[in-house]
Amino acid sequence: MNHAESKYFHTAECMDQAFLSLLEKTGFEYITVKAICQKAGVHRSTFYLHYETIDDLLHEAMEYMNRDFLSYMNEDPKALIQGLPAQPLEQLNFITPKYLFPI
Repeated sequence: MNHAESKYFHTAECMDQAFLSLLEKTGFEYITVKAICQKAGVHRSTFYLHYETIDDLLHEAMEYMNRDFLSYMNEDPKALIQGLPAQPLEQLNFITPKYLFPI
């Protein structure tokens, strides 16, 4: 991946995070492109380079959230199951408000 691609995906991730952060405090119907851009630190034109509408960002943010959630899962299910008894109780919560609140 070259530098331009890396910057493009980093900017998209910043907008995903900004959008999810706004969703924690504001209803979807009240979130504006301006608010997303201010929170993400990008220009309005950058938003439209990535998305046509806020709905497009919503779909991408859901995918981002799912990827983030799944990143906590071990690729080897047997190793995950065998390691459960040794884990502290607070690490056994695979579904937390962090992931459920935006939904």
